[in-house]
This record gives sequence, structure tokens and C-alpha cells, in this order.
Amino acid sequence: MTSMDLQDVSVQLNNKISSIKRSMQLKNMCSDPSLTKVLQKIGLELSSIRDTLDIFQMQILQQRTELKSLQDLRNAVLKNSQTAHHLLENIPIHLPKKAAETSTADSKDARVQEGPAKPEPDKNSTKNKHFVREMEYLLLEEFNNVPGYMKGRMTYDQINAVIKELNATVKAKYKILNQPMKSMSNPIRNQYHAFKEQETKETKGQYFFVEADIKDFTHLKVDKKFHVILNILRHCHRLREVRGSHLVRYVLL
Repeated sequence: MTSMDLQDVSVQLNNKISSIKRSMQLKNMCSDPSLTKVLQKIGLELSSIRDTLDIFQMQILQQRTELKSLQDLRNAVLKNSQTAHHLLENIPIHLPKKAAETSTADSKDARVQEGPAKPEPDKNSTKNKHFVREMEYLLLEEFNNVPGYMKGRMTYDQINAVIKELNATVKAKYKILNQPMKSMSNPIRNQYHAFKEQETKETKGQYFFVEADIKDFTHLKVDKKFHVILNILRHCHRLREVRGSHLVRYVLL
């Protein structure tokens, strides 16, 4: 056995002897009346320390719960931020717009070109102020909910491009209908009367167009594909049909 082994054994024996001595001392203290109060005081302090440790443990558990809540909140904020950036980078080409005022600006331009005009009665001025309603563009969710057999190979952008042309048609048509008769040329006056003949009791106060308007005001082809889009727009509650006198009127909803 080496000297190092003997030294380790000696240290272990000395530690055990010291532990036995301390145990004997503590045992003797219990039988010593003068040290009883000291032991009681030590016991109370140990109990106080134990209570403090319990409080610390409860606070640690509470802080862990709050930390988890903060982490969940942070993850939610990051997710919302990523969603917002995705939406910002993928804004649809077509978005719903508010109805535009058409005749007020046009009347101002006409007065600038023609020079000072005579004041008109209040009735005429109220007629010139007219808002043309526009069809709202389809949302992607609406397009996805259209049955596959109905839309076929039609794309979301194609349908909204047609809606843009239909809005331009309605705007052009009702610009003529709201134009003063005195300022109309003969061709425009003929169009005006033709538009008035298309109106019925069901279309009173509504905005509508017919296939002839599409041909007059846009470059769209009124073909099978166009009628497929009209069916989709009816399905999505963008327009309805009013038939009569061998004419189909497409009324904006």
C-alpha cells in the first residue's frame, strides 16, 4: 500500500471520528439544560429559513408561469408580424374602392373650358351631383368558394379585370344619363334615349348595363367566357338579371 493510500485512509478515519465527536456533542447538548434554549432558537431559525425557502420556491414557480406567458405572447407577436409582412408583400392587384363622384368634377372642367356660365336654378345643380356606384372586386376567399365546375380555368385576376371594365362601362353610361340635355350632341342624345328605353320599374334607382353597353364602352368580347364570368358574379352576389322586352339587364348589387 502506498503512502498516498495510507494518507487517504487516515483522512477518512479522521473525518468519521470528527463526525462521531460532533454527534456525541450534540447528544450531550440535548441533556444539558443550559443549552436547551440555544437548540430551540436554532430550531426556530431553521423553521423560518424553511418558510422563506418555500416562499422563494412559490415565487420561482410564479415567475416561470409569467415567463411562459411572455414567451407565448412574443411568439404571437412574431407570428402576427410575419403575417402582416406577408400581406404587405402580397397586396391584391384589385381592392374594393369607394364610389367616385363623377359629375361634379366634370362640370367644373366644363365650366373652365367654356368660360363663365350663367347661374342655374337649384334643381339643375342638384341633378348634376351624382355618385356612380361601382361593383366591388372579388376577395380571394370568395373566389376560392366558387364551385370548380363554375369557374373552370378562370383565374382570380381575370375576373377582377372584367369587374374593372364593367365599372368603367357603368361609369361611362351614367355619365351620359346625368349630362344636361343642352350640352349633348346628336349621337350622345340618341344614346341617352336608348338608355332610358332600357329602364323598367325593377331597375328604377339601380345601376345596370346590357351587352350593347359592353361593346360600346369596352374592348371586352361578349363570348362564352364572358358569360361564365357573369355567372360567377351572380353567384358571388355582385349582380342580378332583369329580363324583359327581349333584353337582359345586369343590375349591380
